[in-house]
Amino acid sequence: MLTSKEILERTGISRATLNNYIASGLVPRPQVLPPGPEHGAAPRIGYFPDDTVARVQEIQRLKGQGWSIARISEHLAAHPPGQAPGAQPAGAAPAPVTAVATAVVAATRPENGRDATLSLTVRAGQVGHAAYLLNDAFRITWANEQTRSDALSPLASRAGVQGTSIFSQLLSVDPAKGGDAILRFHLQVAQARGATTGALFRDLPPDEAARLQRMFDEPRRGESGLLMQAGIPAGAGLPARIVYAVQFREGVLIAYAKQDELGSVAVPVPAQRPAAAPAVTPVAVLVSTLQDASGLWVRLTAQEYFELLNEIWAELDRVFRRHGGRAGPQGGEVLVCYFVPQQDSSHLWNALAAAQQTRELMREISQRWQARKGWDVELAMNIGIDEGQEWMGVVGATGEGALRVVGDTADHAEQLSRVSRMGAILVTRSLLGKLPNEQRQRLRFGVPRLDGTRAEPPLLSTFARLADIAAPEAVPARVAGLAAAELFDLLPPNNSNPRPQEG
Repeated sequence: MLTSKEILERTGISRATLNNYIASGLVPRPQVLPPGPEHGAAPRIGYFPDDTVARVQEIQRLKGQGWSIARISEHLAAHPPGQAPGAQPAGAAPAPVTAVATAVVAATRPENGRDATLSLTVRAGQVGHAAYLLNDAFRITWANEQTRSDALSPLASRAGVQGTSIFSQLLSVDPAKGGDAILRFHLQVAQARGATTGALFRDLPPDEAARLQRMFDEPRRGESGLLMQAGIPAGAGLPARIVYAVQFREGVLIAYAKQDELGSVAVPVPAQRPAAAPAVTPVAVLVSTLQDASGLWVRLTAQEYFELLNEIWAELDRVFRRHGGRAGPQGGEVLVCYFVPQQDSSHLWNALAAAQQTRELMREISQRWQARKGWDVELAMNIGIDEGQEWMGVVGATGEGALRVVGDTADHAEQLSRVSRMGAILVTRSLLGKLPNEQRQRLRFGVPRLDGTRAEPPLLSTFARLADIAAPEAVPARVAGLAAAELFDLLPPNNSNPRPQEG
């Protein structure tokens, strides 16, 4: 068994990082035992399993590849360190992703006190790939020879591209050669990087800037992170390709590889399939909004802000899927999830349980970031939930669009989320009224005393108009009379006569 001191010395991580890994469940909590003679006056010593060093090293490796905390946790649960060596993690990016990411290694070296210069080193034995580096304004600061000579590169046969906007170069790429797909991928990477369209498109003609703006405003597809990828379909004599983006402090490295180079573990290009026809269905809509997202953007660096968002979205996605939820449109600080009837469970109860678990999970995330940043900021997701029978369908490209629910239910959930504060869960009377009595008895809900302060105990098992709950903030007239309450807790079965709790 190992002490925390031994782990810190062997891995090089800080004590705060180790505490974050423990709080996240990535590292088991230590077994506290009486100290030995070598520990001096310490009242107690925590001991970790012998594989903890290997576990921390694996966590660090996966974080370096852009994995989310949730994905690392699932991987470690399925593949503990030291077991199944060399096995491909379930759901992991294929080997060529890391080959492309690590075959070209970026490093800065200051020369004579001047601006740092970038050098790229290709590892021996690795296949060369067309690659170029973009700064935060998405101008090309470096490009290798393959970028100009390899037919897979959209910049093939072009000279003098260094210093130019990548978008000015890509706008002239034939759509038959994947031009639009490559443009959309670069725009997605720019969004993940926190770039603004004003900076990205300022030197472009108005018609070209307008075209890119329309693409930029499209619903974002795929995952964001330190490592991103997208498939480019075959066409115009070119094979199917994979384009990768690896984010460094100095900029974004873009690289291209032919899809058949991925071998038997290649990432398949999703087959086009007809989108399901829209249909009217019972549904519970959950809308969650990050509290004071604009304030967090000011407090954090762009990289930290997007790391936080990615961590939250990955963790919440796991919660929603566990309760049978289906992701809806996601944008910025807002995440939408739909719950439809299940054979073995109530979709209404699933929505409430997911909201409750989200609130608990956000407390853990908040604690991790408080330890990391040394601040007292409380991170919270403000949640609104309603139910109804609404039209559900797919909006967007065939087989790739976002699931949408259109109607009053989605509008009500969004307005409830906007009104909610400090991680409160606001639920409509309609939803709570449709729960079976035994489930409704397990809920603790109510409203703050409208004639007092939130420091006073709430009125339990009652509702209020949304306009009153939101006061003094204004709400749209169409939802002002919506009856709603705040969900305080979900109780275990057979728990009767709950003690009142402050809202």
